[in-house]
Amino acid sequence: MSGQPVGSLPDVARLRPRQQMAMDCARCARPLGSGGRVWGEVRHLGLLFRLWVCAPECLPPVEGER
Repeated sequence: MSGQPVGSLPDVARLRPRQQMAMDCARCARPLGSGGRVWGEVRHLGLLFRLWVCAPECLPPVEGER
C-alpha cells in the first residue's frame, strides 16, 4: 500500500525517531493517534520507510513542542 505523496517527502535522516517509526506525524511532529494516513514511502540506507501524516493539511509545528 502506498499513499499519494503531497509535495516532496522529507529526508528521513532529518526526521526524529518517533516520526520515522510512525508514532508522530512526519510533517508537524504531533502524535498520530488512530487518524493517521500514509503520506508516502521512501528508501533510506536501503530500508523502506512509510511516512505517516495526521491530516491532509497539518498545522505548522508549535514552538516548544519539539
